[in-house]
Amino acid sequence: MKILVTGHKGYIGNKLFSKLINLGHDVIGIDLKEGKDIQHCLPEGRFDFVFHLAALPSVQYSVENPSYTMKQNVLSSSVLLEWCVKNKIKRMIFSSSAAALEPKSPYGLQKKMTEMECKLFSGLYSLDTVCLRYYNVYSEDQGFTGPYSTVISHWMNSVKNRDALFMDGDGEQTRDFIHLDDVIEANIFCMDSEVNFHGKVLDVGTGHEISLKQIKFYIDQNNAVSWLHRPQRVGDIKKSKSNPSELIKMGWYPKVSIKEGIKRCFKKGVTK
Repeated sequence: MKILVTGHKGYIGNKLFSKLINLGHDVIGIDLKEGKDIQHCLPEGRFDFVFHLAALPSVQYSVENPSYTMKQNVLSSSVLLEWCVKNKIKRMIFSSSAAALEPKSPYGLQKKMTEMECKLFSGLYSLDTVCLRYYNVYSEDQGFTGPYSTVISHWMNSVKNRDALFMDGDGEQTRDFIHLDDVIEANIFCMDSEVNFHGKVLDVGTGHEISLKQIKFYIDQNNAVSWLHRPQRVGDIKKSKSNPSELIKMGWYPKVSIKEGIKRCFKKGVTK
């Protein structure tokens, strides 16, 4: 199969790109990090599938830069959908977010808009699309990228460097953390499926939630760390839990439990 992966230099895109190559597919990547903007740099030639992961994924960054993120997250997706129709792509698999469920930030709204456009293109142009609504993706090798990093990567980096860890809000906010390996498998599962998705939105998560306080407890049990408290971030969701039942009925299921995944990320570090 010939496959296009947008955002192939990102956290999820890079892992998916490598996995597809290892499976023997002919894979082309496009990424803003290499100066290649979807709006101007889409390749020519015949492709079978498109994985659309390119985005500016930070809620906080979207709050600070709503119009710029709208351009990169929504307009670029529109351009790509048109390209998919023109090139008779078999299926586009769109990386969405739990933030689209009830948008409370520009980022969530932008993901919701592209979900709606995917559905529209499936009906209007017979382009098969599926939107994978990721919950909180993490892994033990997730890199720290500064102030817009995820909470898990922030905390892993702080433990590693023996810095104080930040807790935003009261710690009662819950998240459904889904391991990167399971997200990659969900993408490939949807590519291989014989089902026509017709723009369907599918949750990719474990179906279980855990509070940040519970993760804090595990970290404290295994590492000598200190904590600093900050106000809850603007646009942050209080509670988040997926319903992956539809994907599970189709044959995909998460293999890494939250308990196992958190254990991998926060192994015993600095001894008390």
